[in-house]
Amino acid sequence: MLSTFRLVPRAAPALLLPLLLAACGGTSTTNSASTSTRDPLNFATSNVPVAYVGEPYTADIVVAGGAGPYGLRLAGGKLPDGLTFSGRTISGKATKEGLYTFTLEASDAALSTKDQQISLTVSPLPPLSLALTLPTSEIRGETRLPLTIVAPRGTRAARFQWMLPQGMNVSKIVPVDTRVIAYWKVTKGLLTLDLGFRSVPGNGAQIALITVKPDKATTLTSPQIAYSAYAGDGKAIIEQPLPSTQPAVTAAPGSKPAPDAPVPETTDDGVTDAAPATTAPAQPAPATDAPAAPSVTPPVTPAPPVSTPPGGGK
Repeated sequence: MLSTFRLVPRAAPALLLPLLLAACGGTSTTNSASTSTRDPLNFATSNVPVAYVGEPYTADIVVAGGAGPYGLRLAGGKLPDGLTFSGRTISGKATKEGLYTFTLEASDAALSTKDQQISLTVSPLPPLSLALTLPTSEIRGETRLPLTIVAPRGTRAARFQWMLPQGMNVSKIVPVDTRVIAYWKVTKGLLTLDLGFRSVPGNGAQIALITVKPDKATTLTSPQIAYSAYAGDGKAIIEQPLPSTQPAVTAAPGSKPAPDAPVPETTDDGVTDAAPATTAPAQPAPATDAPAAPSVTPPVTPAPPVSTPPGGGK
């Protein structure tokens, strides 16, 4: 019994130690090699967004790999007029349109360097506009439509109107940003949305989500919209009326009113009033000539009586 008991545990400590080390995450120095790899220094930013003349611009340059901290500098080329490079950011207001190419150099704590050529386009500022992003397929239930502002130009207040398609209902409108205040109503199928901005929204920013629900499956195309935008001093930046309003105003003075009964009557009255005024001066002129003719005739008629008395005296 004793001899059998002594044969079991002798080799156990030697086998148990590697098992414990493996369970605790230990590694064997004889069977493993320690390697450390690091991605080379590189630019995660290879291009920057378009800048618009006179609009605030910011673009961050991101560097990765290597060993931080990083350093960045303008190594060649020229930034657009009005823009500067500081730290890792290009910022400012571009003053002249064009295509600008420049080179940035990054360095890291391991004294590695990396160059990156970047092109930046400065374009004229597009017209200010408010636009709906419409789904490409038909909608059947509640659908949220983003409202976007382009080229805000210092906008602090705006009004957006949409002549809703028949059977389209607006259930709610939610500002995308807490800095946006919104009030809306629907009157006779016309949605009117008034917006206030605590700060000027960014170019291309979503400013509200309009939730609509159709009575039946509908495809939204070519919405009839109007919009206006105002600066902080209340001055209008743009006023774009509803498309349906523009033809109506143009046609009213032209062909449309002519067939209507009331319009010809008004026109006739106007012509009648003007005609007597023109005829009246024309008739007095001949009347003035008529008296002039008789006044010449009387002096000719008295002449014979003057010659008769002398003849009778003889």
